[in-house]
Amino acid sequence: MAGGGDQRRLWPHHRKSLFCRLWRRGVLGMMASARVLVVRGSLFLNAVLVLYLCLSWLSTTPTTRLVPSSSSSSSFRGVSSAPPLPALSAPRLAENGGEDVAPPPLLNLFGAGGSPAAPPLAQQGSAPLHLPPLSPELLSEGAAAPVELRDMSLGGRRTLGQRVADEQHSEGGAGGVGPGASSPSAAAAGGEPEEPPREVQESAGVTEQLVAEPIVTEPPDPPLDSQERKMYPDLRECSTRSMRPFYQQRGDYWVLENYIPAALNFRCDESITYTTHGDYTFLDNLEPLTSRWQVGLAQPSLLLFFFFFFLLLLFAHLQVAGRPRSALAPPSPQVPTTEELLRRKTDCAQEPPRWTNVTTYRQKKKLLYPVNVARNTARQAVQTYFVLPSDVELYPSVNFIPEFFKMLKKPDVSNSTSPRVYVFSIFEVKDNVSAPETKADLQRMLKKGDAIPFHKNVCAKCHNVPMSKEWIAAPLQPGMSVFHVGKRKPPYHKWEPIYVGTNKEPLYDERLSWEGKSDKMTQMYILCVRDYEFHIMDNAFLVHRPGIKKLHKDPSRDRVVAKQNTAIRTKILPEYKTMFGYRKSCVI
Repeated sequence: MAGGGDQRRLWPHHRKSLFCRLWRRGVLGMMASARVLVVRGSLFLNAVLVLYLCLSWLSTTPTTRLVPSSSSSSSFRGVSSAPPLPALSAPRLAENGGEDVAPPPLLNLFGAGGSPAAPPLAQQGSAPLHLPPLSPELLSEGAAAPVELRDMSLGGRRTLGQRVADEQHSEGGAGGVGPGASSPSAAAAGGEPEEPPREVQESAGVTEQLVAEPIVTEPPDPPLDSQERKMYPDLRECSTRSMRPFYQQRGDYWVLENYIPAALNFRCDESITYTTHGDYTFLDNLEPLTSRWQVGLAQPSLLLFFFFFFLLLLFAHLQVAGRPRSALAPPSPQVPTTEELLRRKTDCAQEPPRWTNVTTYRQKKKLLYPVNVARNTARQAVQTYFVLPSDVELYPSVNFIPEFFKMLKKPDVSNSTSPRVYVFSIFEVKDNVSAPETKADLQRMLKKGDAIPFHKNVCAKCHNVPMSKEWIAAPLQPGMSVFHVGKRKPPYHKWEPIYVGTNKEPLYDERLSWEGKSDKMTQMYILCVRDYEFHIMDNAFLVHRPGIKKLHKDPSRDRVVAKQNTAIRTKILPEYKTMFGYRKSCVI
């Protein structure tokens, strides 16, 4: 009885294990087989689809070959494997009888539904439309070249030459002029048809011509060892800044940026912007400055000059919008908008108001000139990658921009990747001579004593350029190059150069005024701490407006200088050490 009970208890377990074996062998086996079938079926369908696409492509792609014509061993005819497509017919006159003879069919650029069709090929003398017209040797015997071809990208509109050809055809017959003949005027012009007068074109409804425009191409890549590729790899990817007018506030001043918008825009990588500042008493410097900035340039687009006419004073202290009343006039009750200003008419025949030898509103009210606000505003408003922040009375040597970009294509003279700027040598000339335009002129004036280094009598150490004597005595070389790489270290630790750089360079401290002097020294401290290299350019220089500067005592200005020096020493320099670091040889 005990053994029978144990056997009965084992039966349910036996039935359960049997069911599991059947499930694994049956259902799971069927599922595995189904997966194999699905995978194999999908592979087969993919192969069929690829084969179908290849056959379809081969059957619809036209192929053209040139085979010798039966009439002559030197002539060829075109044979196309594509089926004939709808063609554009062009009527012409036969030379012998004036009968209309259909030329070889010309295929439309689009099918009937407007979708792009196969490349247009004709059965006889076929060739793609984007190639030059086939010569008579490539056409079959007895065929002639077509006289009309419509540009379907213009919706089928005809060009001037096509319409004139149609008019000649409509006047054909016995007295008509066929395409094989030429009119007397065309013959006199060497075979070129004479363009009808504009009145005739307008009466005929011709309002446009297709003019071949030059293809705009990107500038070539610079050489692998060039300064441009090494130091300015993002030059070709720069973005051009918008020139829209807008207002902004900088400290205590309102800035009317792009207040008078420029008529032309420039790509950021094609030029260099000369930025400067000044009030209206410096306007007479614009003519020599802009003329030098464009001399020798091949394209007008390379003339790019930004003059920050001190509109900060317009809001507070000058009357430059509208009719000026006097140099002491207070500002208008409301600054006119750009649109209102541009609508005003100016009579250029009238004598301009006097702007020299006057006491300005700023001088009368003893207002400080925020020179660094103007410098930063002008520099940040440029469209170009490179910028030359300078003073309005410093005139550059000629032909600078194209030579500068050529110099960037040359190998780098420096082995480091430290940040850099490109520095000008600066000079002064006597007031009875003209400012030199080239280094050859400058060397002659230096030998005669008509020119001296800049600020020699005012602050010689501020513009003591490294290797300056060697620069002057160096023989002239074609083009532009880096003459010497300097650092702002003793004995040049007080050097404040003027240079070509980018907007990656630090800005000027806007707390400093022109009257307090040393307004560029704080930026020079940052460049020194960051170990900037100063690449002194050969054959490039700045010359001050004629007139040798001399040191003058001004007690009222001396008080402003003392106050600003105290602020630099006690407040600004400690901030700069915290923000930018400290280097023993770097001073303000």
